[in-house]
Amino acid sequence: MTIEEKLQHFKEACVADAMAAAEKILSDYKNALDKDFADYQSSEQKLADMEVKTETTRIDKETNKELALEQIKLKMELSKKAAELKDKIFAQLEAKLAAYQSSPAYEALLDSQIDKALKFAGNDEVKIYIDPNDEALINKLSAKHGIDIAISKYPFHGGIRAVIPAKNILIDNSFEKKIAEAKDKFDVDMEVL
Repeated sequence: MTIEEKLQHFKEACVADAMAAAEKILSDYKNALDKDFADYQSSEQKLADMEVKTETTRIDKETNKELALEQIKLKMELSKKAAELKDKIFAQLEAKLAAYQSSPAYEALLDSQIDKALKFAGNDEVKIYIDPNDEALINKLSAKHGIDIAISKYPFHGGIRAVIPAKNILIDNSFEKKIAEAKDKFDVDMEVL
C-alpha cells in the first residue's frame, strides 16, 4: 500500500470516527433536548392544571356567593309577601268582625262572656268593661245581668274585659287580644303557595 493509499485510508477512518462521534454527540444532545422538552411540557401541564383548578375554585366560590345572595333576596321577598298576605288576611278578619259585631250573634256572645265572668267570680266583686263601640248595648246588658257595666277608656275591638279585684284577676275576652294571639301564632307557609 502506498502512502497515498494509507493517507486515504487514515482520512476515511478519521472521518468515520468523527462522523460517529458527531452522531453520538447529536444523538445525546437530541435526547437531552427531548428530555428537557418533556420536563417542560410536564411542568407547563401541571401549571395549567393548577390554574384551571384555582380558577374553578374561584368560580365555584363566586357562584356559591351569588347563589347565597340570591337565596337571601328570595327569602326576603317571600317574607315580605308573607307579611303582606298576613296583613291582608287580618284586614279581612277585622272587616268580618265588624260585620259580626252588628249582628244579634255578637250580643249573644257578650251575654255568654259576661255570664262566664260572673260564674268565675262567684261571690267576689267583678267589674265588667265593654268596648266604647258597644256603648249602645250597655243598658240592655246591665239590665239583663243586674250589674253595672262600664265602658272602657281604651277600645279593644269588641268582646269584654272583666276585673276581679279580690283575686287580682283580669279576664280578657277582647277581640284585640284574640287577634294579637292569632297574629303571633299565624304563619304563612310559602312552600304550599
